[in-house]
Amino acid sequence: MSDQEDLNRNKKIRALKELDTKRLVDLLPDLEEKLEAALREEASFRNLNVGYLSSGISDCAEVKRISAELAIKGMLREDLKKPTVEETKNWLILQRTENDELSRALVRQNDVAFELENMRISIEMAKKRLENIHKVLALRTAQIEFLT
Repeated sequence: MSDQEDLNRNKKIRALKELDTKRLVDLLPDLEEKLEAALREEASFRNLNVGYLSSGISDCAEVKRISAELAIKGMLREDLKKPTVEETKNWLILQRTENDELSRALVRQNDVAFELENMRISIEMAKKRLENIHKVLALRTAQIEFLT
C-alpha cells in the first residue's frame, strides 16, 4: 500500500471516529427504558384513577354517580311536588359547587385530567427523543457508507 492510501484510510478512520456513533447507540437503551417507564406510569395512573377519567365533553363516572344520587334526592322534595327536568338540571348545576362530595370529585377529575396530560407530554417527548436518535443514526449510517 502506498503512503497516500494510508493517509486516506487514516483520514477516513478519523472521520468515522468523529461521528461519535457509539455514544448515540449507547443512548438508545436508556431512552427506550424512559419511554417504557412513562408508558407504564400512565397505565398505572389510569388504573388507580379509573373512576375519575373523563372525556373532554363529559364528566367522569364518579361525578356521574354522585350527580345521579343527588338527582334522586332532589326529586324527594318536602312539598311532594315532582320537580321539572329543567329544575332538576339547574339544581344539579348548583350542586357542583354547593355539595362538598361532588365538588371534591370534580376537583379530582380535573387533577387526574391535568396529570394525564402531563404524562402524555412526557411520553410524546420521550418518543421524539428516541425518533431523533434513530434519524441521526440513519444519517450517520449513510455517512459511514459514504466514507467506506
